[in-house]
Amino acid sequence: MYITLKSIKRNFGFKGIEISDIFLAFPVIILFIIFFCFTPWKMPSIVFLLLSIFSLLPINVGKKNRMYKVILLIFQFLIRQKIYVYQNTTKECDFVEKK
Repeated sequence: MYITLKSIKRNFGFKGIEISDIFLAFPVIILFIIFFCFTPWKMPSIVFLLLSIFSLLPINVGKKNRMYKVILLIFQFLIRQKIYVYQNTTKECDFVEKK
């Protein structure tokens, strides 16, 4: 008898929270506390917190299970180097004048 795992990533059982999600959420909370308590930027810090919570939402898009991963893929798609290939499908004799 074998015990199989769905994935090798460590899950904590609550909506599939992984260690990488905690590593991203911890600095966000610290930055929010610093900006909210010690600076006059109260509203921008609340907006920052809401955007970071939104980016940690669980979603189902292929193997990407968090919104920040999908946003990162979108930015990579928009910023990638675009290579355009043009093909001339007309024949050369179309350009020759008939006498």
